[in-house]
Amino acid sequence: MASVTANMRTCGKTHKVTVTMNAEGNFDVIIESDCPKVDLFGKNLRYVTMEDITDMDNSRLNKREIRGDMSPPCLSPIAVLDAAWLEAGMLSQSLVKRVKENSIDLTG
Repeated sequence: MASVTANMRTCGKTHKVTVTMNAEGNFDVIIESDCPKVDLFGKNLRYVTMEDITDMDNSRLNKREIRGDMSPPCLSPIAVLDAAWLEAGMLSQSLVKRVKENSIDLTG
């Protein structure tokens, strides 16, 4: 199980994403959020496949029926990717412990 938190300071919302690899080799996704749009995104998504986390052109994370009317700059889909990559062993636990977070500087 891998968990990450997206802090959306521009809207004041927080999204905790937990991903667990299941017996079929897919990744179950649980999103806890104080944003109703991200909450719906999590309910629509429910799981991701290895293809979803490696092929962004065809990923379910980018499908309108999954994203709903969530804002395009929302970091919750990236949080899903980070948690899934951690769970799949494609992102190093030791690196994550050392750097702790990624960030976007909106001021340039």
